[in-house]
Amino acid sequence: MNSIILFWYLLCSTGTCQPVPFEVSREAGAIISCESGDGNHYGTYTLYARSETADGGLFQFNDKTYLWLTGRDHAQRDAPEVQYETFRKLWRDGRGWKHWRASQDCWSQWMSIQDNTAVWIEE
Repeated sequence: MNSIILFWYLLCSTGTCQPVPFEVSREAGAIISCESGDGNHYGTYTLYARSETADGGLFQFNDKTYLWLTGRDHAQRDAPEVQYETFRKLWRDGRGWKHWRASQDCWSQWMSIQDNTAVWIEE
């Protein structure tokens, strides 16, 4: 899996803390850039993004969908790691691209649809 690191966070256990990268797939980075970023630059995002239409978080999950998948609504209140794992459940290695069809015009600058699966455009 090709991936990118969005940020580092501290993981603490038994009084010891260490920096840990928050790493996501390239495809997740594209969705994040279009859903909570500026839509033009790969790797942009807003951790606590909230739309006016009941969507929130890095991937702009609809509150009803997020509640169905996690038992909680308002994804922007959840840890980024939980949001990413929820994305992966829906994304299904590119076969779940239709969940983000509304932003396809944006993310198609980085990915294309082949055999009903979103795939990274190789340069």
